[in-house]
Amino acid sequence: MFDVFYNFMLSFSLFIIYAFIGWIIEIIAALINNHKFINRGFLIGPIIPIWGIGALMISWIVKPSDSVLGLIVSSAFIGAVLEYVVNYMMEKIFKARWWDYSNLPFNIEGRIWLGSCLLFGVGGLLLIRYMNPFFTSVLLKIDKTFLCVLATYALVIMIIDICVSGNIIKNLKLSAYSLRKDYTEEVTKKVKQALKEKSYSFNRLLKAFPDVKFLFKSKK
Repeated sequence: MFDVFYNFMLSFSLFIIYAFIGWIIEIIAALINNHKFINRGFLIGPIIPIWGIGALMISWIVKPSDSVLGLIVSSAFIGAVLEYVVNYMMEKIFKARWWDYSNLPFNIEGRIWLGSCLLFGVGGLLLIRYMNPFFTSVLLKIDKTFLCVLATYALVIMIIDICVSGNIIKNLKLSAYSLRKDYTEEVTKKVKQALKEKSYSFNRLLKAFPDVKFLFKSKK
């Protein structure tokens, strides 16, 4: 029984590592594009779950014995499917489009884009060939009980963060709904500014997703 729990926590530890690396990558990208620090992602903590989930999916599905091209194509496909599904689900759950690639070439419904797919592809290659062997070897050197305790604390903190962040997103949506002056498909700049001034949490989230579009029902 302990071995099953340990294996789960070992995978969760890898999830946390890759989710943190994804957060670092997006922070660097934001620094390059905006010349300032922006805490990217939905969660308050320094992790972006979609990166961790994508890394685990690639680890479980892609075969290390595949060719370089095979690794890149398989990883890109997995990343594309994951990003599309997450974008779609978040839109349906929160009635908002959090990121949109519509203004970029080679996109599908604005949910996925060739550039992000290629990033997943190259990242998958590095993950399978270099990162997984390295991080796994490091984690295996840690005492099993200590790793389980540490990972459990991390899991509890992440669950709390998900609950708090989910509530913030819900309140942001409700506030946007109450501030809108008419039934439009997206929040105006004026409303976004009002939301930023209303709450520090709203301000952080809107900075992390500056192009967010809240979808409202058309007025009948």
